[in-house]
Amino acid sequence: DFKSIKEEYEYINLKRLEMKYRRNIYFHSQFDEVDTNSRPKWFMETLDKVNVKLIETQRIITANDTGGNSYVNSVQKCSAELLKMITDAVKASSDITSGLDSSYPNRLINKLRQGTIDTFEELNDALKTLDNRRKMLSSVGLGVDTQDSDILQIDETQTDLINLLKLYIDDSHEKLKPFDALSIKLKLFQDIINKRFKHKELQISRGSGLVFRSTVKKNKKDEFELMPASKLSSGEQNELILFYKLIFNSQQGDMILIDEPELSLHISWQNEFIADLKDVTSINNVTIIIATHSPDIINDNWGLRVKLRGVE
Repeated sequence: DFKSIKEEYEYINLKRLEMKYRRNIYFHSQFDEVDTNSRPKWFMETLDKVNVKLIETQRIITANDTGGNSYVNSVQKCSAELLKMITDAVKASSDITSGLDSSYPNRLINKLRQGTIDTFEELNDALKTLDNRRKMLSSVGLGVDTQDSDILQIDETQTDLINLLKLYIDDSHEKLKPFDALSIKLKLFQDIINKRFKHKELQISRGSGLVFRSTVKKNKKDEFELMPASKLSSGEQNELILFYKLIFNSQQGDMILIDEPELSLHISWQNEFIADLKDVTSINNVTIIIATHSPDIINDNWGLRVKLRGVE
């Protein structure tokens, strides 16, 4: 007897995991009986080099990392993981800042002695580039408030500022480097998810990780309301978790297997799926193989299809 739907759901998932474990044991025991010499050389060489990851059909609920029989919502787990990535990047930036700030006086004196070859135009362009970089980081939840980040431009009467500002700009770029790789992934992640969401948007917070906000419903302060992850549809959760794993949990050279990506997806989302995968591979350089029953997932990419055949 089950006291709640949650208990029944956990029991069903435990049985599924048990059956999967038994199948894996059987498969590997059968595979290990095969003479190693009978396996193709190319297969054995490739097997040693490729890191294969599987994104399963059941994505919304996942086992708790702490062990036992407990389960957590995968969206919450993704949020916690992302928050740690942001925290690590902030710490790395802080360490760089401490080192640069401690050596700033001596480096500034040396730069003043050496003189400068930078022009006013080049310096003003560099200030704009730094300002745009900060605004981009802020747009994906990695920057500080940029409401007064617009740096005033200097003119030819302020020659004493050239060396000081050039060193400030160079140091600022160094301090932002720990955020570079993460910001690219966050930008792609937000773009993919938010073009699917309707009446809500995904935001990234340095203090909370994944944040969901309504784009139509406001609170008493006339601010768009925050939404719990539980208010997302199953399709939205599936897409968010899938692309999170593809973008943040994969490494260069990985081979990622995706089972039934069409699960709970609107037709229009299915049509965009391959294009979005191409954007993911462009930044992560991974190989992705999907198993699907949906022609809408394939869309106009029939040249990528490999039809499965039985053993011959």
